Amino acid sequence: MQLMGDFGRGINEAFRQVDAATQGMTSGTFTVNQHNVLAAARIIETQADALFDRWKLNKRDLRVEPPGSDDVSTRIAPAWNDRLVDDDDSYARRVADYITGLRKLAVQLGDTAKAYGYTEEQIEAAFRGQGA
Repeated sequence: MQLMGDFGRGINEAFRQVDAATQGMTSGTFTVNQHNVLAAARIIETQADALFDRWKLNKRDLRVEPPGSDDVSTRIAPAWNDRLVDDDDSYARRVADYITGLRKLAVQLGDTAKAYGYTEEQIEAAFRGQGA
């Protein structure tokens, strides 16, 4: 059980390092290493989950209803809906693809943590938020 306590302290330190590295950053990069890889993976997964929740909740609100019954309104609303929601390259699909990319990155970071010697249990605990 001491290992889990040490692991928890290590994760807390990793979160502190990630916070320090990204403080005030609006865009850019930070270095992921053996000390912060699990914290970075958890942060990315947490953000993917939050974005997915917002996307799921608001996706239906992207749909445009024709503002009138005139020819322009009835033709332009479906075109907007295609662009916003329905087409394969719609904005809603692009957000969904971005969420998928974040989730894949979190998995890659989990795999990297394995390469750094973290156990499966430690990785799962970090993704569940234990010890953080």
